[in-house]
Amino acid sequence: MGAVVGQALLEAAVLVAAVTALALPFSSYVVKAMEGCPMAARRVLGPLERGCERLVGADDEAPMGWKRYLLCALALTAVGCAGLFAILLLQGVLPANPEELPGLPVDTAFNVAASFATNTDWQAVAGESHLSYFSQAVGLTVENFLSPAVGVAVAFALMRGLWSRGGEAVGNFFVDVTRALIYVLVPLALVGCIVGMAEGIPQTLEPYETVQLVEPVAVDGEGNVVAAGDPSAVREVTEAVVPLGPQASQVSIKQIGTNGGGFNGANSASSLENPTPLTNLLQCGAIMLLPLTLIFCFGRMVADRRQGRALMTAVLVLLAAGVAALIAAEFTATPQLAADGAVYTGALGQSAGNMEGKEVRIGTGATALWTALTTAAANGSSNGSLAGLTPLGLVVPLVFMGVGEVVGGGVGTGLASLLGFTILTVFIASLMVGRAPEYLGKKIGPAEMRLAVVMAVAPSLLMLAGAAVLVLVPAAAQTVGGGGPEGFANAFYAAVSTGANNGSALGGFNADTPWANGVLGAEMILGRVVALGCTMALAGRFAACEPAAQATGSLSTASPLFVVLLMVIVVLVGALTLVPALALGPVALAVG
Repeated sequence: MGAVVGQALLEAAVLVAAVTALALPFSSYVVKAMEGCPMAARRVLGPLERGCERLVGADDEAPMGWKRYLLCALALTAVGCAGLFAILLLQGVLPANPEELPGLPVDTAFNVAASFATNTDWQAVAGESHLSYFSQAVGLTVENFLSPAVGVAVAFALMRGLWSRGGEAVGNFFVDVTRALIYVLVPLALVGCIVGMAEGIPQTLEPYETVQLVEPVAVDGEGNVVAAGDPSAVREVTEAVVPLGPQASQVSIKQIGTNGGGFNGANSASSLENPTPLTNLLQCGAIMLLPLTLIFCFGRMVADRRQGRALMTAVLVLLAAGVAALIAAEFTATPQLAADGAVYTGALGQSAGNMEGKEVRIGTGATALWTALTTAAANGSSNGSLAGLTPLGLVVPLVFMGVGEVVGGGVGTGLASLLGFTILTVFIASLMVGRAPEYLGKKIGPAEMRLAVVMAVAPSLLMLAGAAVLVLVPAAAQTVGGGGPEGFANAFYAAVSTGANNGSALGGFNADTPWANGVLGAEMILGRVVALGCTMALAGRFAACEPAAQATGSLSTASPLFVVLLMVIVVLVGALTLVPALALGPVALAVG
């Protein structure tokens, strides 16, 4: 068992190290693209960039103040949400619907539209059985580009505010979104789509195909799949429907943009979305690429790469702790499973650990790693059933989401949340050593502290409020999937996932009910609006602040001691806020 766990940890370390090594040079390209610097890609794509900017009336020579920038970000999000809502309601009369699927109910359409417009990609319904090709490609996939582009734009606005030498301008929102799309998201997604198609992910507008099963199965009177010769079988099944459609294009951007979701209900556990070991590896790496890249971008933007390395160290240490804990929990499983003989702990190379809810072709180690990365990066896609995790294994994704997108986080929003915790840490550390709090030469006053505290605490408060509303009304009975610790764990995970703009879910949660759709849809919108609002207000405050000369003996925010203190603050303020709720759900299941 030790050898199997060691191999899984080694594979995880190699993947994260490779993505980090790629993110460092890629950050130079992203900064040049977003700041309008000369480069080879601009010579090729420059005419397209200028054409798109003229189309939307954007002008790089007309930068915006933070309030106008924020209003533009919220307006684009609202327009995207409204457009997707209309597409989902009307998909029955729209083209590219070979399966003739009807429009979604109003509450479901609202939830899905809010989800994809806010980069959460929580899916209350399975895509292949409820969404047309038009809804998937024109609705969901377009939002999969726009929502991370907004995140990248806001992150760069915050970085400009921190490095500004006085003044209110933080950039032009539409110029930033255009550059994020043309130079970063679209090229990465195009490469990912081509690789996915080469590996067997469908990319077609042909109708679904009906195929003959190699080995027929049957269903019993309750609708459960059983063996063909089972005495309880009431009907033999010899055919299956294979959903096709433009899947490769959506799968690519859902991972690169930390969107999550999936063309199919089985998500990345489906052999259609994730057919080979190579696609599993590349998609797993793609989840973390842009979140880590933007941390390095921060060091370049503030002309002090030590700052980026310090934040990266904190993120990687927290990520390593979570990955190791999750892998260990899933391989060790629980005493109850081991006692019942449900956990095989055989020799190296054999399936081992808790295989409940995991694809045999993927295995325990790769599933645990994916789960850790997808919840750390606010991606939300999954290559196994999260409901099949051990209770202690379930704690790791809950903590990663609960700290508020700090350990990687979503594209752009993750860096903003991390900087909020950094400012909070600077304030606390400065008071401890008797210094006036400042960060990168900018004084941290009461207004900046209030914004940083809201950025750090608001996600947890939204999650706890969402969980309370879900379980404290009679309408929740059909939603949470049972009572006691299991039902609360289902509701709590849903509230944490939507509040953190993540989008993953436990199988026991009945997501498509009017109550759940309304509560979680509102939580996703609030989570996005609060995050964008605080980030832009903080950018505006710092942009207007004149930098002061650094005094002798000033607090170093690039030292190992500061990194340790930052991690402590993240754990104390972020993770421990959720401890009482964790005790009522996953921990109660583990000890019970």
